Amino acid sequence: MATPGTPTERRAVGAAGPKGEAIAAAALRLFLRDGYERTSVDAIAAEAGVSKRTVYNRYGDKENLFLSVLRDTYKSMMMTFRGIAEKHLGDVTDVRQDLTAFALEVALTMTTAPDRIALVRLIMSEAPFFPGLITAEQGAATMTGIITACLARLAGEGRLAISDPAEAAGHLVALTINRINARTMFGVLPVSDAEAERIVTSGVAAFVRAYRPAPPGPAA
Repeated sequence: MATPGTPTERRAVGAAGPKGEAIAAAALRLFLRDGYERTSVDAIAAEAGVSKRTVYNRYGDKENLFLSVLRDTYKSMMMTFRGIAEKHLGDVTDVRQDLTAFALEVALTMTTAPDRIALVRLIMSEAPFFPGLITAEQGAATMTGIITACLARLAGEGRLAISDPAEAAGHLVALTINRINARTMFGVLPVSDAEAERIVTSGVAAFVRAYRPAPPGPAA
């Protein structure tokens, strides 16, 4: 099967122009609602108000359309995440306070967003058949990659005692964002703002305690 960015990808036109945007939006709605197998090109064309031939001319086949719209949706969500990270972590003045504000906004903005919840479920269900859904989105452009870069900077400034920023980023995510995911069962159960704040605040507190720099020794 094709994976994002491979030479076999046929996206000469893709989502360019009003028709392409309509196809991409319709495909995303149907894939998120019905899954890959139950969504037909006929249904996507009807939903988008275009011909089936137009869909094929722009994307080649259903598989490429599926991978394309998920990749573009992921990129859009990463832009939102990057904006939150830049807002709270671009210039950290208080490590605990700024990490808490960052993780809480991510929790309230992203982990409870209906489209993101549906996207996560779809990726989890289809990943065994489309390995590229996972492997193509690894590296510095991921949520964990962005957090890793911030923690590395804080460690370099001596504000946190971190020897492995990637591992520390995993710990921060596990103590905050992933706890929200687990608490809500990826959106199945509701979580109040107050509960989200409690989870994130306690998680960041534990993280900061674990990575607090050692106090300076006595002067010689």
